[in-house]
Amino acid sequence: MAAFYDEQGQIQQVEVSLDLVREAADNGMSVRDWVNTIYPTDANAYGDAFTQFCASEGLVLRTAKKAGLRAPSLQSVLDGKPKMEATGAVVRNPSQQARVLLMPAIGALIEDKLTGDMDMHASAFDSMIALDDTIADEWMLWPEANYSKPEQGRSQVTSQLARPARMLTLTTSEKQVRIPTYALGIEWSEQATRYLNLDFVALSIARQIAVERNERAQEDLRSMLNGDLDMGQASLASLSKVKTAVSLDTAATSGLTQKAWMLWLYSGTARRRITHVVTDILGAMAIEARVGRPTVSGDNNTSPRINAEASVLNPTWGDVQVFITDDPNWPAKTIMGIDSEYAIQRVTSTNASYQAQEDFVLRRGSAMRWDTGSICRRLYLEAFEVLTYA
Repeated sequence: MAAFYDEQGQIQQVEVSLDLVREAADNGMSVRDWVNTIYPTDANAYGDAFTQFCASEGLVLRTAKKAGLRAPSLQSVLDGKPKMEATGAVVRNPSQQARVLLMPAIGALIEDKLTGDMDMHASAFDSMIALDDTIADEWMLWPEANYSKPEQGRSQVTSQLARPARMLTLTTSEKQVRIPTYALGIEWSEQATRYLNLDFVALSIARQIAVERNERAQEDLRSMLNGDLDMGQASLASLSKVKTAVSLDTAATSGLTQKAWMLWLYSGTARRRITHVVTDILGAMAIEARVGRPTVSGDNNTSPRINAEASVLNPTWGDVQVFITDDPNWPAKTIMGIDSEYAIQRVTSTNASYQAQEDFVLRRGSAMRWDTGSICRRLYLEAFEVLTYA
């Protein structure tokens, strides 16, 4: 049986079987999250419960040279070789439980590696995410916030127990959204099991998923601009969220100007503040080379002068982060601005299906399969604004 220390520091024995995996799937959670939910412990002192489960069955999730621990090979797990002792875990005789925990353990390592921002575009995209959720299911209902009543009038005096005139309504959308699934499997030869450690397997899988996320980050940003029928969201152009530089500055007939740039950043600041912009490399250069950009070259700041500098007391703009997209389908001379606090929600599913887990354990297979996928949507329309220039 697997073991862990509870909140009182007492050793508890737990029978790990496919029932535990099934319960996690039924509750829409990964096995790690489900175990940590139902088995409380002092994580600071002993580590989370799932890590203790794995360690008690010889599944050291991370190599720790200072502690003399290294991730076990696949052969030691699959064939029930002697387990290594780990701090905060009870070493037991080999059992089927290590095989049950193997796929969730690798899945946990994959999730940890992916959240470590392994790739350029995906890590930059992560900084623009307002809400980032991970689920163990492929279907979900989007939450919706209705601000129509709160924003249509001023606050009013209310009587005792009366509902306020400005009510914010939170619901779920009627449309159920399916997260597209991308299956990734691995198989190994008997000779390889002696040399393949868990951390190597997890790193290899995570690297492949990271490459796909790198490309998908740019596709998701384009869908923010052009809309996504699967998400039920129209293009920003059709929603009147596009301004032209020349409409803001009549002098911007052949490129971007400082006046057009600042008026665009300033517009709508009662509802949002643009923190990031997405454009191609030419768009980034146009921002850099905009006409009228302030410069201090040639100015003698030690020269005596009669002057009073103006300082904006309530600036609604700040340093803007530029995401340069390599997407060949990104429209030319188009800059999309977002407020990263409220702009994008992402939901990621990185969990092995229960059927794949059951087949691996019961049939004692030499292959594993993970179903991964993610979707993004515009969280609040007010957080987006688009600027085009000639």
